[in-house]
Amino acid sequence: MTIWVDGRPIRTRTLKSTVGDVLAEMNIALLGEDYALPALDAPLQPDMQIRVVRVQRDLRILQTPIPFETRWEPDPELELDTEVLAQEGIPGVRERHSLVTLEDGLEVRSQLTADFVARPPQPRIYKYGTKVVVRTLDTPSGPIQYWRKIRMFATSYSASTAGVPRSSPWYGRTRCGQPMRFGIVAVDPRIIPLGTNVYVPGYGQGLACDTGSAIVGKRIDLGYDDNNLKFWRGWVDVYLLPPVPQNIRYRLN
Repeated sequence: MTIWVDGRPIRTRTLKSTVGDVLAEMNIALLGEDYALPALDAPLQPDMQIRVVRVQRDLRILQTPIPFETRWEPDPELELDTEVLAQEGIPGVRERHSLVTLEDGLEVRSQLTADFVARPPQPRIYKYGTKVVVRTLDTPSGPIQYWRKIRMFATSYSASTAGVPRSSPWYGRTRCGQPMRFGIVAVDPRIIPLGTNVYVPGYGQGLACDTGSAIVGKRIDLGYDDNNLKFWRGWVDVYLLPPVPQNIRYRLN
């Protein structure tokens, strides 16, 4: 007969009568959950093939990261438009434990035994300032007070360049109903509320009283009369003048 054990064949002869007897005769031990094919009590036959199956159980641990979230928290001690990193984010760890059964080194079964969060994620926390400080800016026309400064991309327009046909009842009218003129500026109301007085170096004071399809985010369109239109295209500092509104959008990004 041939006994297949531990990856190799053993050819032998025997006068024993069962599979278990011949394995004992050959000093082949079944340990733990090892088993034989045919079974130990099976009678022997001439030219029989016996297979000893080694059974092994392993604990498999699979770790997967848990992404951390980013949180923004207001801080009344920080000045407006100031942001600081208060806490670094750390990914969490999820563990899945499985009991794996191997027969002669090949996986035949896997049973999930545990699934849990081994380490919860730690959020990344930014603090943003809500403290409004009114400052003074010296200008060619004298000092002015402002409560916020925003870096914005400036362009310019007039009634005839605003893209509204002359036949339209809205030609030469702004979003808030005023006639188009120098001193009217178009903004994104999510950044600068309509009705806000602003100051732009090189332009002067303006009233946020208009909007535009291309004026999104940190964009500002400086208004002119048709006969005095000047070309603007570049980054400028825009100063928001008092009064300070009650509802402030503290984070502009």
